[in-house]
Amino acid sequence: MDFPLIYHHTGLESSGGATRVARLLVEGLHQQGLSAELSFELAEAPDSVPTAPDAVGDSLPENGVAHLHCTGDWISLLTGLSPDRKSVITLHDCELLTGGCPYPLECPDFAEQCVDPCPRNFPNSAMLKQSKLAQVERLAPVVVAPSRWLARLARTHLNRSVSVIPNGIPWPDRPASAIEARHRLGIHPAARVAMFAAHGGMAAGYKSGDSWLTLWQHLKARVPELVCFAVGGDTEERHGDLIVWPYVDRAKLGLLMSAADVLLYPTRADNHSLVILEAMSRALPVVSYAVGGVPEQIVDHGTGRLVPPGDQSAFLDAAISILSRPGVRRQMGLEAFSGGQKRFTVDRMVSGYRRIYTRFLENLTA
Repeated sequence: MDFPLIYHHTGLESSGGATRVARLLVEGLHQQGLSAELSFELAEAPDSVPTAPDAVGDSLPENGVAHLHCTGDWISLLTGLSPDRKSVITLHDCELLTGGCPYPLECPDFAEQCVDPCPRNFPNSAMLKQSKLAQVERLAPVVVAPSRWLARLARTHLNRSVSVIPNGIPWPDRPASAIEARHRLGIHPAARVAMFAAHGGMAAGYKSGDSWLTLWQHLKARVPELVCFAVGGDTEERHGDLIVWPYVDRAKLGLLMSAADVLLYPTRADNHSLVILEAMSRALPVVSYAVGGVPEQIVDHGTGRLVPPGDQSAFLDAAISILSRPGVRRQMGLEAFSGGQKRFTVDRMVSGYRRIYTRFLENLTA
């Protein structure tokens, strides 16, 4: 089959999980000899040229397939596309299904219908949700979700089939050396090291960034020798044994993860976290709240620990149970690495999407 150009569109030029997935897909398709391009709405480099949501339809090459990942304005993006053009949507969060929020959390109205006024203060939420759903019905795109959790929600709210393709990242052949990573960072080989990581750092609302300091203080009181990294914010500073890093590149993130004993990930809402995948690829066990698609990534007591959402006491106990048992910690890390190597590689993700494109195009020509 002759593949048309796959035109990926996302919100940010280089930051964020949706953009990383889009870029990995473009690169993977190129490696398979297929044509793919990427456009984005917010430039992050001085000479980059963004594409507004309502201009994507005009930018789409003739016979090209629009693969949409993320946008600041779903209605403008979808309205600008013709139903005669082929399109794929990957859901990286719930925003296409709601009146504005990326994740509905415990919203009492989401299951039935978004309402005005929205309890979380999103303006015109009922109208926006209905407009999004109407555009999805008009375009009839192929819809993909990285987690079974989000796929179930999407099938209910979009009233259409949704395929599941887990996110994937480049996976090393073997775990990096923790001793070497600690040497490069100036950390004693026998130290105990915990780590928080999220885009936005302590300001990351959905990742409980506002609770990181409290969790750290409780952990430090129970494990006095503990050192902790908090990664992903805007500043670089140090408060005793709490070392705060800004948003770092993937090489630095990998180095920090290789040096750590456990990733503390108290997320309030998540789809299929790339941060968790990065930790697994570094043989780093994860402690997380059991929300969204996270239980599809972490095997409780196998590759990490899952605790009830919002239960800080259980979260702390789970973290300490890993930190205090080096043998268990190492085994969890190795199981996380090997399990992720089988399930969450970029090659598996690209192959999954190629099958989606193939079936889609075959159905169009049948």
